[in-house]
Amino acid sequence: MGVAHAASAQQPLPVQAGTAWMHAHSGITIPATLGDLARMRATSFVEPQLDISQNFGSSDGQQQLTIYIFRNTNGSVPLWFAQAQRAITMRDDLKNPALAIPPVAFTPPGRAAGSGLKAVFAPTGVEGVRSTGVALFAVGDWYVKLRATSATLSASELSDWIETALAGITLPRAAAAPALPAAVQPIAGCDAPLTFAPEATDSALAATALTIGVQTPAARLKPAQWCLDSVVGGNRAVYRPDGTRDRYLLATGDNGKALAVQPQAPGGYYSVNFVTAAQTFRLVAQDRLPSPQRVLALVDGERSVGATSTWPPR
Repeated sequence: MGVAHAASAQQPLPVQAGTAWMHAHSGITIPATLGDLARMRATSFVEPQLDISQNFGSSDGQQQLTIYIFRNTNGSVPLWFAQAQRAITMRDDLKNPALAIPPVAFTPPGRAAGSGLKAVFAPTGVEGVRSTGVALFAVGDWYVKLRATSATLSASELSDWIETALAGITLPRAAAAPALPAAVQPIAGCDAPLTFAPEATDSALAATALTIGVQTPAARLKPAQWCLDSVVGGNRAVYRPDGTRDRYLLATGDNGKALAVQPQAPGGYYSVNFVTAAQTFRLVAQDRLPSPQRVLALVDGERSVGATSTWPPR
């Protein structure tokens, strides 16, 4: 599969009608009825169960819930929550909805206090939608995201409904998170955006496939805190470890896919890795920190020097 076409291969997720379903890898169990709504559809985006969703709805279409589980390969709860929040604001059918309840920490069922984030919007002039919101938290090596939309509930009522619905799923006992020093916080902007002049070019090291570090993916970026550097366009945004200016993560949507850019020493080059749920694509090494536009051009130009399977984890 080419790096530019590393998109999700959507297919039905096998579930048994009227029966709860357990996620094979995390042990999270989703009931057949969630928030008093029946399961309408189940979808797998990346097999085997690395990115899935289940949709629940009322018969009249006035209430809808969608729960997602996707693999935690990078980023953080605040980062992917910011991506989920931006995805809502970008929807044409919601007409740039007003934020009624700004991002706030909450306690998911069976999780550490304040380990999740949620927000609610109140669209105006949108037929059949009075409120819509999103919540996200982590369970071990997995992210759980819930989207809720209602034609009748107020923003505050929908906020409560989100937590009621989440209480309906069952989390594995072994996944109980340790206490956090403080509740997670919505992501904040970086002090100043990165600049890229002159633009990066291919590193001389890219001439050989034997270069150590180009043969294998770079180590995962794991900062204590991320900040939002810039929005490139659409739902593509640059995040970097707070306090750094030589590395970043370019999120390309709201389901965990991202481009990780960072310096490599020894070597004297910058690695560019496209991280997906099941594979990491290694793109051509760069001679200095490349701009997001340069990185996206590498993807569009199929400038991959190889791919490494990351599932099952080793």
